[in-house]
Amino acid sequence: MQLERIALRLRRRSSWEALDLGHAMLRAWAAPAYRAWALGYGVLAVVLLTVFWSRQTIALALLWWLKPAFDRVLLFAFSRSLFAQPTTARDLLRALPDLIRNSGLLLGLTLHRFSLVRSLVLPVRQLERLRGKAARDRRRVLTRKIGGSAAWLIFVCANLEIALYASLVITVGALLPQGFEDVISLNDWFFGDLPPEREIVTSLIVVAVHTLVEPLYVAGGFALYLNRRSELEGWDIELSFRNLADRLATGTPKVLAGFALVAMVLGATLAPLPLLAADSEAAPPRSEQASRARRTIDAVLADAEFGHKGEETVWRWRDKPRDSDDDRPGWWDAIARITESIGQILKGLVWIAWIAGAAFLMIVLLRYRDSRLAQRNRRPPQPAFLFGFDVRPESLPEDVAAAARQCVAAGRAVDALSLLYRGALVALIHRDGIDFRPGDTEGDCRRRVAGKIAPTEASFFAELLQTWQHAAYAGATPPAARLERLCADWPRHFAGLDGAHP
Repeated sequence: MQLERIALRLRRRSSWEALDLGHAMLRAWAAPAYRAWALGYGVLAVVLLTVFWSRQTIALALLWWLKPAFDRVLLFAFSRSLFAQPTTARDLLRALPDLIRNSGLLLGLTLHRFSLVRSLVLPVRQLERLRGKAARDRRRVLTRKIGGSAAWLIFVCANLEIALYASLVITVGALLPQGFEDVISLNDWFFGDLPPEREIVTSLIVVAVHTLVEPLYVAGGFALYLNRRSELEGWDIELSFRNLADRLATGTPKVLAGFALVAMVLGATLAPLPLLAADSEAAPPRSEQASRARRTIDAVLADAEFGHKGEETVWRWRDKPRDSDDDRPGWWDAIARITESIGQILKGLVWIAWIAGAAFLMIVLLRYRDSRLAQRNRRPPQPAFLFGFDVRPESLPEDVAAAARQCVAAGRAVDALSLLYRGALVALIHRDGIDFRPGDTEGDCRRRVAGKIAPTEASFFAELLQTWQHAAYAGATPPAARLERLCADWPRHFAGLDGAHP
């Protein structure tokens, strides 16, 4: 690895400093990262949201499940930015086949989909190209000290997505002119019957939240991986030695010239001195030199940065010699291998159970949502009596208008209007499915009818309702011309219906 080309300052960091480094990496390399994210996640999001226009839940579930695939695209961009290499659309398209075949994508979408350290161990297969036992050993070493930090990273990012979703939903809902009750209701979003424009707004908010948070998650995991590799392999020390060697290689002629000049000066200065001057200072005894070296070595070994001593307790067989190379019996390795195989099988079964449970839960949610939609679309049973009126179709005469004219001729204007009003209610209930409530007033009836029938019918119903109110409550007898006109116009709007025969 060309450590001198890394665009990071290599030094020992704690896991929390490494996570903060991931945030700095995202800020510095945001352009290539979001460009790669838009080419992968953005294009697929547009396709799925368009294909599943009427079932946005399926599109969002697919986008969430395919997150590990888009994480590999982000890691590709971050790994190139680490060595100051630009990531263009052509580079990404050229690398896509390799990312699909050789990055462990199938494993990432199945067994490792719910792994809490997914971002930390992602470079093991994609960048190091390890697989099998070597990959498992590498993942075990990487997660030994910082696995908890990687788990906290996915926990924080998941809660950040929830907080961003809630804030964006409230913000967008507050800006909608009709209000935002249907948008911010999670129950209606999963099981309700939202209008298409409200459902697509919610889906776009989810896509925006994934776009904001997922690059931060991948950058944090990549920073943890780099910090752990630097700690295990001493990248900072190796880079320091390389820089020192480069400085020595470039400065060798100057160093030799300096040594030659110093030697000439010392020779010219010390030449006139008598040879006895060399014996003026006696050298320290050899035993004193050895003790001084011993003290120096002990001081170096006592430093915490150099090393430490520890005690280890080991179980030994009583009849086994202490100097034996292997303290375990021969059958112990076979039992260990069998136990490890059983553990791997149980681990696979647990993941299969997780996947089956998630699929079952999704099917149950979709079926429950369909049942709720069917219940909403099912028309409620029609009432038999409303406002004291008998609104059963069979309670009306065969010719409502003719019966009303007879009442008018007999001087019973209120009965005529009552008959026309009741016939109009029967038509509105059984023809247009208007859901009148027992406690509705005449004004409530007018509001429930508005927008659900033709404008001419709504205008006639409003005039009939107003004439009925004046006659029934104010005792004002309407003009005979108006009564005759209402009886003449009624068949054009409400006759010929079930229960309202001409």
